[in-house]
Amino acid sequence: MGDDALAVRLRAIFTDELDEQVQQLNEDLLALERAPGDEELLRAVFRVMHTLKGASRAAGFPLVEALCHALENELSRVRDGGAVLGGAQIALLFEAADALGETRDRLRAGQPVPDKSLTTVLERARARGGAAPLAPVAVAGKPAVAAVAPPVAEVRVPPPSASEETKGPEAAPDRVGEAERSGGHVRVSLQQVDAITDAAGEISGLAAVLADRAVALTAMRARRRTEPGRGTSSNDADQELTRLLRNASDDARALAAVSGRLGASSRSLRQRPLSELTETLPRVARDIARDIDKQVRVVITGGEIEADRVVLEALREPLIHLLRNALDHGLELPAARVAAGKDPEGEIRIEGSLRGDRLQVTIVDDGRGVDLEAVRRGLIRRGRAVPTDPDAVAQTIFDEGFSTRDTATTLSGRGVGMGIVRVAAERMGGTTAVSSEAGKGTRIMIDVPLSIATMRVVLVEVGGVMLGVPSAFVTRVGRADPRTLARLDGRAMLVTHGRPTPVTTLAALLGPPFEETVAPKMLQLVALESGAHRLAVVVDELIDERELVIRPLEHAGRAAAEATVGVALLGAGEVALVLSVPALLARSEGRLAESAGILSAGTEGPREQSRILVVDDSITSRTLEQSVLTAAGYIVITAVDGEEAWRTLEAQSVSLVVSDVEMPQLDGFGLCQRIRGNPGTASLPVILVTSLDAPEQRARGLEVGADAYITKSSFDQDTLLDTVRMLIGLNTGAHA
Repeated sequence: MGDDALAVRLRAIFTDELDEQVQQLNEDLLALERAPGDEELLRAVFRVMHTLKGASRAAGFPLVEALCHALENELSRVRDGGAVLGGAQIALLFEAADALGETRDRLRAGQPVPDKSLTTVLERARARGGAAPLAPVAVAGKPAVAAVAPPVAEVRVPPPSASEETKGPEAAPDRVGEAERSGGHVRVSLQQVDAITDAAGEISGLAAVLADRAVALTAMRARRRTEPGRGTSSNDADQELTRLLRNASDDARALAAVSGRLGASSRSLRQRPLSELTETLPRVARDIARDIDKQVRVVITGGEIEADRVVLEALREPLIHLLRNALDHGLELPAARVAAGKDPEGEIRIEGSLRGDRLQVTIVDDGRGVDLEAVRRGLIRRGRAVPTDPDAVAQTIFDEGFSTRDTATTLSGRGVGMGIVRVAAERMGGTTAVSSEAGKGTRIMIDVPLSIATMRVVLVEVGGVMLGVPSAFVTRVGRADPRTLARLDGRAMLVTHGRPTPVTTLAALLGPPFEETVAPKMLQLVALESGAHRLAVVVDELIDERELVIRPLEHAGRAAAEATVGVALLGAGEVALVLSVPALLARSEGRLAESAGILSAGTEGPREQSRILVVDDSITSRTLEQSVLTAAGYIVITAVDGEEAWRTLEAQSVSLVVSDVEMPQLDGFGLCQRIRGNPGTASLPVILVTSLDAPEQRARGLEVGADAYITKSSFDQDTLLDTVRMLIGLNTGAHA
């Protein structure tokens, strides 16, 4: 390796080490500020300076080396003299941490080291007598340092776990070059990770194409068998077609499996712990609190949770805004807290948690709470309607430009920060929520996907365009008779469990170039929910639910960017726009009455109903089938597995069972066998609806006595309804 290559490598390694040591230095200084006499913390700070001094010498950064040497001398005098660090010394160490952090950032950006900031801190250290030249010269004198009272603003953070302490430094996100193996970790550039992710998306597209080919071959074979004059002379051709079909299906499944593994690998490379996002926040809180004469302790939990680094980076600025807001608006001054019977030191908790494939980050303070009256006055001042629900009033703090302050300060008052929080969350397909109690504090939560590289979506079609709706916001999919819709203030409402949900068409919501079609006999609905907002949208077709690789929508203009999360490539080169549900719900406020024609209700009376038992451990599949059958006039009861279904059949009679196959406790095959083996249920019609579509699996379904076998990959609601009607009809069967 040449000298230039070695220098580049050493610079990169030093940058990583500087990142790790600066973070450790900030954590130790925050703790040392609370306990200036803690000898172990003093030794920890000393070790950081000593480590950085040696590393900077090896990497060729003499100014960093000189600064660390000067501070090492200062710390050495305190340690050897048995004294306690004073406030001025701790402030100097914090300045050094900032200068070293700036050095790290500039090195990562390929810029020269910040000579001015490093030199300024070095001169201050030398002015204190802690700066011998970089030579083995004895330090003259050991002046006594008097102990001082703890400063006004203090931050407490739980120490890192053992696993966190042993983690190696992370490579710079924009660094390009060879992968570097160190300590069992492989560092790769973000560009390489993106390339892997793109490859995974292309393979997914190819797998979908192969699956489409298999469907086409199936249709071809069906046509050949129905053509006249083919008879037995076409047996050889049929056998060859069957073989090709089997091979294509096998290839599609194999390719999909490889795609899944590649996608999982690429996602794991992008995963970073939440602690990398929150580790700087205690220092930020400490500095802000000192500036506004407040006391605070910061408690962080959930730092071990991992999410896509892109998600974490997108949350960095919103979290800083929320922290500043909690300090400025939330926490009271120490005297006011004491007068209210509180600890003069306020607490801010930053909590990370998982909910399925969603990351929730919550900022909780024990301050005064949201001043709802001030919010109402702010809404009136801006000419806005004031909600009657207190939670809805509190939620308006996320509106762009809203502030309860009459004048702006360096911290807040311009109504920008909270708007940034909401916009950042919604761009990732996320949501924000706030709850507050007067005098006790405020809780603000950001809910976002763990990764925006891939997303599970419900695919629909509107006006010939494929659209994706993030599954995290979908509460129900299915069909509904327009005659069953209720009316509230002239608006169409879908009533479920006594709760009315407004209904509109997705075409009307999106606006031109989308246009509403002729009113269908049955409405295909997707019910959405985000926070306190609910809406059911009518689409032309419900396709299926898939995990898609999401790519940004570029050069589409601001309106399109706000309405979408991104785009995804489907099979046969089709492209789906993935919609932003929060943006859709925001649009819906003024457009709910635009679809009166397509949503008009009829006057036909109720029809006699048969009872159907739907069994599926997937809430999405269960809800879809329940919605389809209920809309067609049947009474539907549900079960989550075969055991629960069997207990239901023992307790009441039904007309038909629709069951998944792969379920815990008792699967669909076992349930069907038990139904056929019991004299009381032996003649009960059973339809198996499953993703298992191999010939042997179909044969197994017929062997256990299923009357029909429908695969989810080619699931069609009309097929299910036609099969049900064929087996039990609409107006016959057992009744409750």
